Amino acid sequence: MPILLIILTLFLSFKPNNSYSYQKYSEISKLNYLFLIDQDTQEILLSKNADERIAPSSMTKLMTAYVVFKELEKGNIKLDHKCLIGRDAWRKRGSTMFLNHRDIVTIEDLPKGLIIVSGNDSSIALAQSISGSVKEFAQLMNKTAKEIGLKNSNFKNPHGLNQHGHYMSLRDLAIVATKISEDFPQFMPYFSATNFTYGNITQRNRNPLIKENYQGATGMKTGYTTDGGYGITASAKRSNKRLIAVVNNALTPSQRQKAIIELMDYGFNNFEKITIFKKNEVIVKANVWLGKKPSLNLISKKDISINVPNNQNKEDLIVEVKYQDPLFTPIKKDQQYATLIIKNSEKTIKETPLYAKENIKKAGYLYRIWKIFNHKINNFNNNL
Repeated sequence: MPILLIILTLFLSFKPNNSYSYQKYSEISKLNYLFLIDQDTQEILLSKNADERIAPSSMTKLMTAYVVFKELEKGNIKLDHKCLIGRDAWRKRGSTMFLNHRDIVTIEDLPKGLIIVSGNDSSIALAQSISGSVKEFAQLMNKTAKEIGLKNSNFKNPHGLNQHGHYMSLRDLAIVATKISEDFPQFMPYFSATNFTYGNITQRNRNPLIKENYQGATGMKTGYTTDGGYGITASAKRSNKRLIAVVNNALTPSQRQKAIIELMDYGFNNFEKITIFKKNEVIVKANVWLGKKPSLNLISKKDISINVPNNQNKEDLIVEVKYQDPLFTPIKKDQQYATLIIKNSEKTIKETPLYAKENIKKAGYLYRIWKIFNHKINNFNNNL
């Protein structure tokens, strides 16, 4: 059963723009840690030291938030549950939502304080409410990190203050940001809220993209510690493009702000996102052996899109479909039977699984006998 490779011809509408330039992105060129991806396609648009272990500072709270949302989903806690604020949360130094000792707070308020104003006190309160202690909650964070595919992360606390053995990578931060958006979209308004009030004290969101009303900004999380410098994980959406950008180790809040804006601008201005195939669109018909149908419709379960640099010609793109030819019956709907590969002249850009659109049963016994006999006769004649 040979592997069949089908090369598809594409008719794409974009035009190369030879004004592609890096010169105006002066601030990001100074940083040693940056990462930019398309959230939907997970294409890396720009990367520098993305897998190095860094001090994530308060960007840790993205992972804390994800675990909290997961516990809410499981029903282990509820938004209207109340918790009593202990001394550990009250005394925690750094950014705060100004919880007081013995305050009684709903769970619903604590994630807002965690995300919008980066409350270290709210992170402790959530950890103790869910797991009983910070240590037990950190273990839950590490367990969840493995489940969602983080490779270079280890958690010692829920707030991100300097602690030996506490680290993440930029890529892992982008994964957590993606997972929050995809798994818990109902909580995304927390990340884009402009301010939060607790105890008659109103504080602004620390995210510079939210502060500056950056077009399409949807939020995420800033951070600062002496070990990590100034960092931010940010998300933004324009038209059909959703980007996640991460920078770390900026020297000042101003440099962080300029860098994250430059990184987002770079992604939005220097790439055109093109949908090659729509979700459930028939991409190719694969040959079927001894089935009640002679061919199988292969589809993708999601849109197949790519970001094409403005200086790249469409002629550089090659789209291939690879599958075992012919496919043997029975064929099961929604099972993967092929892979779509997108390449340019230098490398493979993207691989996407293709699935059966329908079930195909084996043909009847007499038809199969006739088909096999016919196949052998044809082979015999071809070899004469």
